[in-house]
Amino acid sequence: MPAQGAEGRVYFLSDLHLGAYPDAEKTSLPMLVRFLDNVVATGGSLYIVGDLLDFWFEYPKVVPRYPFKLLAQLKCMIDRGCEIVYIAGNHDYWMGDFLRNEVGVRTVLDALDISIGGRRFFISHGDGIATTGQMSYRVLKHILHSRAVSFGFRLLHPDIGLGLAGAFSKVSRRRSSRNSNDPKLESFVRKKAEEGFDHIVLGHLHKPQILESGATSCLVVGDWIDNFTYGVYSAGKLSLERWPVGG
Repeated sequence: MPAQGAEGRVYFLSDLHLGAYPDAEKTSLPMLVRFLDNVVATGGSLYIVGDLLDFWFEYPKVVPRYPFKLLAQLKCMIDRGCEIVYIAGNHDYWMGDFLRNEVGVRTVLDALDISIGGRRFFISHGDGIATTGQMSYRVLKHILHSRAVSFGFRLLHPDIGLGLAGAFSKVSRRRSSRNSNDPKLESFVRKKAEEGFDHIVLGHLHKPQILESGATSCLVVGDWIDNFTYGVYSAGKLSLERWPVGG
């Protein structure tokens, strides 16, 4: 679990889907680099709440080429003392040990129930637990994460396998639920409040917001595609922030 930074700051970032919109990323990637530099400069730690890339698939000896610069920056951040935790999202197909062993990122496949600064946090990508979604999407997700499909992909040449994974991710983006007013989300927050959580952090919805249920706050981080939003926990407060476009 990351300790809080020197200024007590913990950052939350979600749903960048890098690789899906290459033209837009000519602007968004430099912004992301500056944001990550700011995390280190403030002595903060970072939670990536899923779907950093539009898809992630590891062959035994091959990983995708296109995110190399970003992964190298994450490695540099960790070498400088920044602690980074990655909670897997629904686009993080078949996550292996590369991020953990080669980059130094702590990877988590399920939700986290942790204490930060003496406050109880529930942190999850949110897929399948805080949205109703479509049945066809849930079936597709089950198929993609099956051992049989994973084994079949590993038999393909990486250029073919990664191309197919990109196509699956495109279908997933179209079929997943991103309704910020989903009643299941509100009931989910109430339930977690009753369980004693002080703060909830979710990704997946792409629509940034903060919901309150009594003394419990829920941050939906948003995305780095249209909104460029992120969360910050500092001095006992969980807030939603927006990185300036071009900043």
